[in-house]
Amino acid sequence: MRQASAKDRLSRIRELVASAVPIAHVSSDIEGLRLASDSMEPAEPEIIGTIPQACPVSNRELLLKHVEIPADLIRMIDAAAKLDRRRRTEIERLQMELEARGGRPAKNYAAECAMKCSEPAFKAFMEARHALARPLTDDRVAARVRSVLAISSRTELNTSNEAAARWREMVKDFDAWRKR
Repeated sequence: MRQASAKDRLSRIRELVASAVPIAHVSSDIEGLRLASDSMEPAEPEIIGTIPQACPVSNRELLLKHVEIPADLIRMIDAAAKLDRRRRTEIERLQMELEARGGRPAKNYAAECAMKCSEPAFKAFMEARHALARPLTDDRVAARVRSVLAISSRTELNTSNEAAARWREMVKDFDAWRKR
């Protein structure tokens, strides 16, 4: 059986937490704690569980906060992902700034180009925007990219700031074309 991806598992956990009924009432007797949620009848809470007296305190705490703890963890994951996106954007901006000042290219554009040349959407873009003839093979796409960018090898994308700039413009055009 195929294991669900982390993204799918997190999505399912989000759904579970969002649909979970919080504990609205806690009562106790000699048997333990009775956990209740609000029911359709406002005066009659619905018992959803009992925690026996023998239950360790830490387990009891987890059971009582069965909705709050995962909700807090999800908020932390979201905040960390947002911070990571901001940091990645800032790193990319700084790399581009360094490149603009004559430093080495900010990325391995040759590798990026090789990957793009195998993408069906990029092939369609090259056909539509740069008169790439069929069949749309990886080699034909790579040859057309080299021709359009006026380079003899994709490695120039990593050694020439001008070639790298032309490649970045082509990628921007592709992204804009794909959004349409």
